[in-house]
Amino acid sequence: MNLESLKRMLAGDPSAQLMIQIGSEQNVAAHFHLTEVGKISKDFIDCGGVRRSSEKCVLQTYVANDVEHRLAPSKFLGILEKASVLGFGDETEVEIEVQGATIETYSVADVVNENGFLILRANPIQTACLAPDACGLPVSSGQSSGCCSSQSDCC
Repeated sequence: MNLESLKRMLAGDPSAQLMIQIGSEQNVAAHFHLTEVGKISKDFIDCGGVRRSSEKCVLQTYVANDVEHRLAPSKFLGILEKASVLGFGDETEVEIEVQGATIETYSVADVVNENGFLILRANPIQTACLAPDACGLPVSSGQSSGCCSSQSDCC
């Protein structure tokens, strides 16, 4: 989900309660705090030698012992608006950090409005080879064929 879509959903129902759902089974505690909004830029070379870059908006959550705390959509949106000084584009993809055994990062897939709740649905982020043909990996449907020729020795 991109940042502009998230903001639109938050503004659409300011009286809803927020919930963060990870996968189909787990929820972040309802009394979570939004402690950071970060702009993460990554420049890298894939295994095929192609230079790439990406940019994400990363939301860090924190669960304290103040179990009565609830973050309203308007407050969440206000925190995102304060972070606009970081120079996000409207299409910037949103990820969310949750404390697990370590900091776990999830991709915000969508936001749904159900029974008075705005549910931010987040999915685990998986690694992927960006040049599967160069590595001798099969290309699954919907995946690009990569960036290297099959004669390349990039993996």
